[in-house]
Amino acid sequence: MSTTAREGDEIPTVRYFLVLLVPGSNHAASARFFAAHVDFIDAMTAANVVLLGGEFEPTVEGADAAYLLHTASRAEAERWASKDPLVANAVYQPRVVAWDLVGISRAAIDPAFA
Repeated sequence: MSTTAREGDEIPTVRYFLVLLVPGSNHAASARFFAAHVDFIDAMTAANVVLLGGEFEPTVEGADAAYLLHTASRAEAERWASKDPLVANAVYQPRVVAWDLVGISRAAIDPAFA
């Protein structure tokens, strides 16, 4: 955990990595690899690596979707993303962005995810 100063106060932050999924050269074949992608997300969930994920509407900076990973480094997040069948088969290209989270309100989490 690191800290960031705000108006003289120390705010605890935790580094996560947002993996933005930008359509790749094989984007038209996405349906072919989607079931394997879901299995991959399940594997990341079992490994306690992924916090959340989903599609964007409209796209954000060219990305159709993203997931948020909690890993020790950007390199580790990039390794996880490279294992995603949608990435490995050029359906998407990952763009990994460091994100220092300042907190999560558990009360704001939809009961459907409990």
